[in-house]
Amino acid sequence: MKSPRLITLSFAAALLFPALAHAHPGHDGDHDFVWDFGHLVANPLATIACLSLLAAAGWGVWKLVKSRAAAKTDLTRRK
Repeated sequence: MKSPRLITLSFAAALLFPALAHAHPGHDGDHDFVWDFGHLVANPLATIACLSLLAAAGWGVWKLVKSRAAAKTDLTRRK
């Protein structure tokens, strides 16, 4: 049986990831895929938001893995 938390996370990810893939408004001119740090400096709020989102996602995954490991340890101790 799948965990309800895992199903909820999967559902939320399926809804959020496509929305996050769209660029924020204000991109005029050439639309080639180019990576440079000048764009990050020119859009500091978007950069902070992106880094915060990545940090929150990493923290959430870490807590999920940690809670599952703790649950497995409890089950083995009870037996």
